[in-house]
Amino acid sequence: MLISDVALEECVASFEIRSRDNMKDLQNLTDECIKEIVALGMKPGKISDVLINSRAKTRWGQCKAKSDGTFEIQISERLLKDDRVSDDSCKETIIHEILHTCEGCMKHTGKWKIFAERINAAYGYNIKRTTSSSEKGIEEHISSGIMPKYMFTCRNCGIVIYRKRESKFTRNYRRYCCARCGAADWSRRSIAECSHKDQ
Repeated sequence: MLISDVALEECVASFEIRSRDNMKDLQNLTDECIKEIVALGMKPGKISDVLINSRAKTRWGQCKAKSDGTFEIQISERLLKDDRVSDDSCKETIIHEILHTCEGCMKHTGKWKIFAERINAAYGYNIKRTTSSSEKGIEEHISSGIMPKYMFTCRNCGIVIYRKRESKFTRNYRRYCCARCGAADWSRRSIAECSHKDQ
């Protein structure tokens, strides 16, 4: 067995993707992506699940580290269903997420960025931190018009973020650091509070 074959078997924890009709073959695309990553000497972590996310409208993929040390990858159904999105464009997203499973690569800096640049150079991809819908060849998702319920302001740098629904962040915002300045100093207001004060 070649070293790359061993690495390939180690990172794939016998997951099976249940592709739906009228979609690109996510199982095949994921296998190709892992082979391309391993061929360049990079070692992905153990992936327990690769799922199709039918709810994701504004992100293409997501990688979650699980408590058992494995990773779950989710890929947006929009990428797989739309014929205007090429296989290579799908593979860019899949590789982006698989790279997060490599040791020290959960953030889009340092090692992750170096690995993405190596893969781009080797295969002609355009893997980067974020990609717009137009880069994927489709139109932007139009929001459902649901108004945000919460407004959070970083007391250190002043950045304002909005959330439409209750989440871990909205419940535990004091534990989260600002992505811009790194401070863990948020103020929270409900949008209803803000609109009543403005009147």
